[in-house]
Amino acid sequence: MTRVLIADDEAPARRIVRSWLAGHENVEIAGEAENGLEVVDAVRSLEPELVVLDVQMPGMTGFEAIEAIGVEAMPAVIFATAFDEFALRAFEVHAVDYLLKPFSRERFDLAFNRAVARLKNAGEETDDKLARLLASLPHASSHLERIVVRHGDRLFFVAMRDVLHLTAEGNYVRLHTSDGSHLVRGTLADLEARLDAKRFARIHRSGIVNIDAITEVRAHFHGDYIIVLKSSETLRLSRRYQERLLGQGSF
Repeated sequence: MTRVLIADDEAPARRIVRSWLAGHENVEIAGEAENGLEVVDAVRSLEPELVVLDVQMPGMTGFEAIEAIGVEAMPAVIFATAFDEFALRAFEVHAVDYLLKPFSRERFDLAFNRAVARLKNAGEETDDKLARLLASLPHASSHLERIVVRHGDRLFFVAMRDVLHLTAEGNYVRLHTSDGSHLVRGTLADLEARLDAKRFARIHRSGIVNIDAITEVRAHFHGDYIIVLKSSETLRLSRRYQERLLGQGSF
């Protein structure tokens, strides 16, 4: 019997995984978790053998949960996430597999069967096929190069190079591109930490700009500046963040 913990902050995603697991023999759903703190508590108290783990969750990411539990004490992990840039790090914490949302049932079954095989052969190194898979995925660097956004029932990628600027909107961040804008879940601070500081700079408390999108910076009132983008859109650069942007000498 394989005890499985399902960890995802979206209830529909948890329901799908639960229904697919029901199609396998000798599986017991140990529990569900919708944030990183619950993952830590559930792993310690429920002792699952396998965790289907999202990366981006409230309170604590999947990787932070693993760090809190300890890699050696962590059960086998199948990552299920919309962010492909975490693949190499997943390999570092000995993940069994890395599923990029949206994934098919066939792809999930392949990952689950691989996990069961791993559990039966505890102590073996990560499957060579998985190593090649992770090595072949893009974004070996730690910087975010593209992000998954949702539009209705569709999920698609937006390249960060195409993002002109970003603004905070409560628990979301709006990505502004030449074709429109997109909302993604998370905070501006969290997203900023994943961006290349040579390409993106904070311009005020609620905004970040793509440096390559800037055509001009004009002096404004009270020590502020006005940033002019290639799209002709103008943004305010507050005094607090002038050094971080203008000091780079990027334009």
